[in-house]
Amino acid sequence: MPDNILVLAEQREGKLNRVSWETLTAGQSLAAEAGWMLEAAVVGSGVTNLASEIAGKKVAKVFAIESPKLEPYTPDAFVTALKQFLSSHPSKLVLMPHTYQVRDFVPKLATVMGRTAITDCVGYNKNGDKLAFTRQMFQGKLAADVSFVKLTKISEIRLSVGTDTALEAFRIWASGGRSCAPISRQDCSRPPG
Repeated sequence: MPDNILVLAEQREGKLNRVSWETLTAGQSLAAEAGWMLEAAVVGSGVTNLASEIAGKKVAKVFAIESPKLEPYTPDAFVTALKQFLSSHPSKLVLMPHTYQVRDFVPKLATVMGRTAITDCVGYNKNGDKLAFTRQMFQGKLAADVSFVKLTKISEIRLSVGTDTALEAFRIWASGGRSCAPISRQDCSRPPG
C-alpha cells in the first residue's frame, strides 16, 4: 500500500465546490505531517480543466476521472467510477469534502469497497503512527477522536469556515498559479476487464 493521501475534489456544472479547497488544505497539512505524498482527483464529464486548476496547488499528481455518464451527477454512476478508480489506484487515505453530494454517495462507496468511512470530521490529530479524526456528535455538543483499525479507509472531512485551515484554503485558491503537477485522465466509460 503506497503512503499517499488522495483528495477527491467535488465539482458541479464545471465549477469546483469551495469546500474542496479546504479538504485539499487539510490533505496538504496531513501529508506534510505524515511524510506522505498528496494526490487529488476530480470526477465528472469534461473535468480536465478543473484538474489543471488543482494541479498548481502543492499536489504530486491530479486525476481527472471522466465519463459522459458522470454528468449529471447520480450516486450510482459516481460509486461505479470511484470503485473502478480506487481499486486500481489504492491510497492510504481518501479525503472528501463534507457536502450533500458526498453524503449521498459515500455510504454506498464504502459498502461496495468493504471500507469504513468516518464522516463529519472537523479536524485530525496524529500521535506517532496513530491518526485520529475529530468528529462532532449530538449537534456539536460532543467531540470525539475516532480512528480506523487499519488506515486504508475513506474519510470525509469538514472544516469549520472560521478555521485557519479555511483561510489557508482561500489563500491557495486565490493565489492562482500555473499547473505543475502531472494530470492523468482516467476514462471510466468502459467497465474494467
